[in-house]
This record gives sequence, C-alpha cells and structure tokens, in this order.
Amino acid sequence: MADASVNGRRRLLTIAALATLELLAIIIVYQVMASIECRLTEMELACRALRSMTARGLAVLTALALFFWLRRTSFHRLAGLVAVWPGAPGWWVLHVVGLALIFLPLPLFGPETINARFLPSLLMMGIGGLCAALGALLATARHGAWTEWLRGDGFLLPLVLAGALLVPDLADSLRLLWYLQALTDVTFALVYVVLLSTGAEVWADLSIHVIGMDGFNVQVGSPCSGVEGIALISIFMALYALLMRGEVRQARFWLVLYPLALLTSWTLNVLRIAVLIMIGAWVSPEHALNGFHSYAGWLLFTLLAIGVLAVAHRWRWLHRDSAAPQVSPPLSRDPIVARIAPFVVMMISGLVAQAFWQEPDAGYPLRVAMMVAVLIWCLPALRQIPWKFDGIALLAGLAIGIGWIVTAPTGLVRSEQEFGWILIRVFGTVALIPLIEELFFRGYLLDRLDRGGLASRVTALALSSIAFGLLHDRFIAASLSGLVFGLVMLRTSRLASPIQAHVASNAIVAAWAAATMTWTLI
Repeated sequence: MADASVNGRRRLLTIAALATLELLAIIIVYQVMASIECRLTEMELACRALRSMTARGLAVLTALALFFWLRRTSFHRLAGLVAVWPGAPGWWVLHVVGLALIFLPLPLFGPETINARFLPSLLMMGIGGLCAALGALLATARHGAWTEWLRGDGFLLPLVLAGALLVPDLADSLRLLWYLQALTDVTFALVYVVLLSTGAEVWADLSIHVIGMDGFNVQVGSPCSGVEGIALISIFMALYALLMRGEVRQARFWLVLYPLALLTSWTLNVLRIAVLIMIGAWVSPEHALNGFHSYAGWLLFTLLAIGVLAVAHRWRWLHRDSAAPQVSPPLSRDPIVARIAPFVVMMISGLVAQAFWQEPDAGYPLRVAMMVAVLIWCLPALRQIPWKFDGIALLAGLAIGIGWIVTAPTGLVRSEQEFGWILIRVFGTVALIPLIEELFFRGYLLDRLDRGGLASRVTALALSSIAFGLLHDRFIAASLSGLVFGLVMLRTSRLASPIQAHVASNAIVAAWAAATMTWTLI
C-alpha cells in the first residue's frame, strides 16, 4: 500500500510539472513568439478574456500548490486514488490533441496574421483547452474517484479554484484605486525619486500620469498600476485564512500581516514601473511595453504572494499554538522533486529572460543564478545519486558533441561577448544544463515510462528522446542525442552515466562555440 501511495504521489507531481511546463509554453508562444494585440482583432472583448487566461492559469497553479501544501491529508488521499487507476491511454491522446489544437493557430495562420484570424484561433484554442483539461483529469483518476475525493474534503477545492480564477476580475474591480489622487501622486513621486537616483534626465506630468527618462515616456494607466498585486495578495491570503481557519489568529493575520503585504506590493510596483522605464530608455521601448509589461508583472506578483504566505506560515505570532504549523519532511529531500523542480525552474528562467531582455542571451547570468539556487535547494536529494566514472559514457558524449558541431547549419552568426558572460555561459552549458536535463528526461521521464519489457523500453526511449528534441531548435539532431543518452542510461541503470555523457557533449560544443564565437551553436 505504501508503494502504491508513492506511485500515486509521483504521478501527481509529474502531472503538476507537465501542467506548469505547458502553461509556460503557451505563454511563450502567444505572448513572445506571436503576441496577440486585442485592439487589432475583430473581437476585442473576447481577446482580452483569452489573454487573462495566462494570469488565471498562474493563479490556479499557485492555489493548487497552496491547497496541497496546507492540506497534506487531502494530497495523500488523492495520491491513493490515483495509484489504483492505471489510466486509459485514450485520455492522454485527448490531452495531446487538445494541446495540438491550442498551438495550431500559430503554424496555420502565422505570427503576423494571427490577429486578423482571431475568431478561428479562439475556437481552436477554446476547444483545445477543454480537451486538454478533460484528458489530463480523466487520465489521472477515474470520474468517480474525483467525486469521492472532492466530497471527502467538503468540496473545498472548487471554492479555492473559483477564488483563483477570479483574481483578474478582482484586479479589474480594484483599478478604481489607481485614480485616487493621493495614491497616484505618491506613487509617481517615488518612481521619480528612483529614476533620479540613476543620474538620468527625468520628466513627469502628474496630471496625465506620464513619466519618462532619456526621451522615453510612458503613460501609466490602471492596467499597469500594480492593482493586480493587491488582487493576488488579497485572494491568496483569503485562501490561506480559509484553509488555516482553525490555526491562524484571524485578527492578527488581517490587521497586521495584510497591511504589511499590501505595502510591500505597492513598493514593489513602484520599482517595477521604474525598471520598465529604464528598459524602455536604455534597452528597447517595444520590449518594455510588450514583453515586460504584458506578463512579467503577474509572474512577479505571484512570487510575492507566495513569499507572503511563506512568512505567514512560519510567523509563530500569527498561530494559535504560538508555533508555526509543522509540515511533512522537506520537498528538497524528495528524489522525484529533485528530478522535476530544476527543469521547471530552468524553463521559468527562460521565460523571465524573454520578459526582461530584448536579447534573452543577455539574461543568461540570471538564468544561471536561478538554476544554481534550485540545485542547491535539491542538494539533499541529489546526494543520494550514486556517482561513478563511466569512460564509455564520456566517449559517447564526445561523439555526440562532434556530431552536433559537424551537422550545425551553415552561416552561424559570430558575436563578440564579454569575458564574464562567456564564463557564465560555458559554466551553465557544461555544468548545469546537462545535470538538469538528464535529471528530468532520463532520471524521471525515461524511468517513468519504462515499465519493463522490450516494447515498453523502446516506447520510453522514443518518447523521452522526442520530448528532449522538442526542447531544442535542431529537433532531429537533439532527438538522436537524447536517444544516445537514453541508451547510456539503460546500459548502466545509473543516472550518473548520461549526465557524464551530456557534460562531455556540451563541453566540446561549448569549446568550439567559444573558439569561433558562434554562441548560437549552444
């Protein structure tokens, strides 16, 4: 029974990780690769509702994490129900078909004309979203099991998810706060002070909410006023208070922590506006108003809301027993989490780089810092991996690296980079990326799909290699590389072997890229 519960827990963690990665992929595709401008579509209201799904998705994922974090019993009950459901392949097929429909408008209409073909795009994305969600739910557990589980928890989760879905609507209702003269005046004054501290020439007109520096001016309206931060914090603190209603001192929670959280959110928004203007003045006006402005704010304030709740959970003064609630052993010691979390953080770091830098490569140092941080957090679990030198794995990796260089497209652009950036890029490429990708693709995905037997092993190799290929620009070459890494893994049944092969491969490619200054090679 214990093994079954562990298997159910692993399945839930897998599905949660995949859902997060799928949401990130949708954000990247439709807000970076093919930004949809609602004012250019024939259905602006429907378009704005669709764009809000990014924020709603982030809020729902955060609410789910909060729910299962605070109600561990519910999580274990669900894991038990999931463990006894073998899962019908047809539901996963439905999920994949749904995902394909969501992404279909981009190749079908192209990023330049997708605004003009918004109605058919909306239909495909809407139907695809329903199919993907239904397929994932019924592939995880049977319909009756979901009903049984929800009933056992008093149908509390639907209430939690409904609150999360309403976050953008709460933000809209709070936008009137932005037009309070005292609030706008103080906000603009503080933004002005922050910009002046850079030594640049700053200009502001409070009467029309316009402020700028070095020739770049923006009108700060209600959509970027920071009220979404107030909405996120309000919703998630309300959910926390509901889930912990028997343990939290509500008066202290709302009269002390809540005002402090709002003040922190407001201060952070002042800095966000200032950074937006700096990006527009010194980097790219278009990138400041599109990438950074469109979704980085929701990501930033979601992280702030999570931080506030972490403080609330550990602040003993807020709890009735004067001791912070005890939770199960830290996730950092869970080997499954250690195989999934670094990959999720790596993907999120790519999204952050897209949001804050016109040239995402310029944000690589931040990406490295995020990846190092999550690996340090997972160190207790990573220490459990047996490490042993594998000469054959190194030779296989060197062969892959040479093949990657030889089959590289002609005409790769050379670019001069600072020495510090080169060191960071090589470190990330050689030391971090191989470890993180092998933990996920071979250590988790291949191992999860391989149920024993020749047919299962071939399928696991194929699917994990294809998934690995989809992560890279050169799909065929990357898929073949993933296949070799998978064979190296199966040869020894030790995760250290494909990691060594991947390190060797990336090392030789990074050395060639550094020698030729063709950084697009890695």
